[in-house]
Amino acid sequence: MAKKQSQKNEWLLQEMEAILEQHAIPVRYEYGSFKGGLYRLNDDYIFMINKNLPLEQKLQIFREELGTLNLEDVFIRPVLREYLEN
Repeated sequence: MAKKQSQKNEWLLQEMEAILEQHAIPVRYEYGSFKGGLYRLNDDYIFMINKNLPLEQKLQIFREELGTLNLEDVFIRPVLREYLEN
């Protein structure tokens, strides 16, 4: 059961990365003393996430930051939309 949940979490992460890329927001995984989030660099946005974080924390950060974007006109798979809205 844990393996199935882990696979689902990996899938959720990949889907959220794809949404950011559809918005022309690059996703970078880096090491450092930060958690991550959506950052503005000059006139562009970049999403950075700490490589060392557990998968569950990465998902939470993605979910919080995606909540700040206008996703009404973006196709999001129903399973992912439910995850983002709950």
